[in-house]
Amino acid sequence: MQEILTHFNNRKFIEGAYLGLEESAYKEAVSQLMLDRRESFSREDVLAMLRRAGLHDELDEQEQIYRLLQNGWLYRLNTKGGRQIYYIPDDLRRTMRDHLAASLKARVRISECAPIVYRDENMALQRDLVLFLNFVGKQEVRITKDGTIVKRAQQQLFALFEIKEEPLGKVSWRFGYGRRFHDYPDRFALLYDYGYTRGLIEETAEGELRVTSKAGEWQLQSEKERAADLFRFWRLLYRRPIPQLKVCIATLAQATKADWVHVASMNDLLSPYVGDYYYDKAEQVMEQRIYQMLVHQGLLAHGQLADGTAVIKLTSFGREFLLDENVSIQEEPEDVLEAVTTPVIVQPNFDLLVPVESFERLAWELEELTDLIRVDTLRIHRLTKKSVLRAFEFGWTCETVLDFLREESDGLVPGNIERMVEQWAAEFGRVKLYRAVLVECGEESIARDLRTMPELKRHIRLELTSTHFLIGESGVPLVQAELTKLGYPSDLIEESSDNPDGP
Repeated sequence: MQEILTHFNNRKFIEGAYLGLEESAYKEAVSQLMLDRRESFSREDVLAMLRRAGLHDELDEQEQIYRLLQNGWLYRLNTKGGRQIYYIPDDLRRTMRDHLAASLKARVRISECAPIVYRDENMALQRDLVLFLNFVGKQEVRITKDGTIVKRAQQQLFALFEIKEEPLGKVSWRFGYGRRFHDYPDRFALLYDYGYTRGLIEETAEGELRVTSKAGEWQLQSEKERAADLFRFWRLLYRRPIPQLKVCIATLAQATKADWVHVASMNDLLSPYVGDYYYDKAEQVMEQRIYQMLVHQGLLAHGQLADGTAVIKLTSFGREFLLDENVSIQEEPEDVLEAVTTPVIVQPNFDLLVPVESFERLAWELEELTDLIRVDTLRIHRLTKKSVLRAFEFGWTCETVLDFLREESDGLVPGNIERMVEQWAAEFGRVKLYRAVLVECGEESIARDLRTMPELKRHIRLELTSTHFLIGESGVPLVQAELTKLGYPSDLIEESSDNPDGP
């Protein structure tokens, strides 16, 4: 035992044993075992890994496992139920991972300088999923006969997202990466399929998309819990077109840890594990279906060097999540935390500066009250006369508009903004339209009798002539009932567009 422990701590001994493996398929199987995040394996897990590495028929299954046990790459334990499981000691796994990471990095091209621009989407996918559920919960979202959200609603929804996408135009083919991959752009297709599969949304027979009660429970989870579940869903969803996806992720995570790596060299490294998928060439599968989707999930950052070369690097969240490293996720800077407390800056030019992190909470109010100008490090919204009058039509009042601005800006609303909102509110109420029904009587005596009836008096809005007066729509059934009692049954005559000059 002492000798075994000594060997586990001897880095050179372990590396020498690994480098001494002459059979490439067997060596690949050992690599995949060491890069796997699981702490223990079932017999079926080990055999599946051996088959993926190319060890098919050279030895029978038991001999293949025995070979790993005999060489000290795998160890066997008996569970309480008598079932055998296999595991790799932490010391051995840690030493081998360090060696494999260094080996993988030596096979890719590492950038000597940082990119001039890069994209790290962090938890934007989680926040946009919450927006999607809120959108469906608060709006009537119609779907077509084939179950697709109507294009106008798609445009409204995508405009709210932190990461923009456009509705798909006519496409020749899109399949293999999810139930609605054919209908929606890549990122939203993943969000939609995840929400549908997890029961957060449902498509009704009446052609409507609805949020279920599970959505509320899902939102109670932390962002990291939601991200982990979405990652598992994506890996399962994409495993069919990319059978070696798990190996690709493990390899990519080790190679891009802490360094910006040229995408072209990463493609070369992953090429043994990724093939063409129908019209998707292997390079497209790697860059669009693996790298890009990891970027959407906040696990990978994508950058561009000064000469236009594309580079990628594992994010802090990616290191913590994919490599089990205790890397502290970059906390929001203090000034941003302060902005969450007082998120909106109302400027005298009618622009509202909204931190991206706060938009999720204020999305619906801003959608009704303002126009979106652009999204950068902040979201820029603008109050206009048209947008404020639109809000009044949604039920806002001058008081609720000003209360909203004061509350979200910690009372820092410029005076000209308050005066202009009050002026717009006054203009909004200057002309009012009411719906009413015209009562036309053939004789003055009938009109007089009707107007003096206590039951009808409260419904009368305006007396026009001795034989004509207006009543509110709610009073129509009562008027018809009283006319019937008096022997003057009368139906409601709808105004015809062919007779605009009628009574």
